[in-house]
Amino acid sequence: MNFHSQVRKPTGVQGIIMARRMNRNHRGMMQWALDHIDVSNITSILDVGCGGGGPMSQLSGKATGAKFTGLDLSIDMLRMTCKVNSSRFKEGKLRTVRGSVSSLPFHAGSFDTVFACETTYFWPDLRENFRECRRVLANGGRMILVQEAWDAPQWRERNKSWQKGFSMRFCSLEEYASLLKEAGFARVTTTTEEEQGWFVMVAETEGN
Repeated sequence: MNFHSQVRKPTGVQGIIMARRMNRNHRGMMQWALDHIDVSNITSILDVGCGGGGPMSQLSGKATGAKFTGLDLSIDMLRMTCKVNSSRFKEGKLRTVRGSVSSLPFHAGSFDTVFACETTYFWPDLRENFRECRRVLANGGRMILVQEAWDAPQWRERNKSWQKGFSMRFCSLEEYASLLKEAGFARVTTTTEEEQGWFVMVAETEGN
């Protein structure tokens, strides 16, 4: 795989190096996001596109009572997630599943939280994929998106180079929120960090 492919689906030695890099690069964004949302009451969380497990590790430090399921297309990333979150894995509070957001291999209402960090850029059909995320959420659950980029005039030149190199898709904040509501979420709340270009979006189901 070439460098650009490793961003989409890290695999092998190069993929592990890439995932370590992403874990480091996303640390500040994740800390900022966790400062702006309450995750203390989470009990069961699906991390879609868990990658190298760094964001999950930070999230688990706040959601101390939660059980985690990490989903990824790459077996190497699932192994890395278990290694990075080894204490949680040994305690039986982490399982990993190979699979795609296009067809989540879980029953309806299996989780109270779906979490996705820096991954929706690569999802094949956001509208349908958000519906899948909603399907596996119990009533009263929520989806949390944490990302470092969205479509806005001030980011267009940067985003254009990323789109060309990595085949990434960027939406405006309004488009993300609209797609989530079309998928069956009742309310969407967005917090942004304008200087860095980060955002955290929380989509709630009925019952919250």
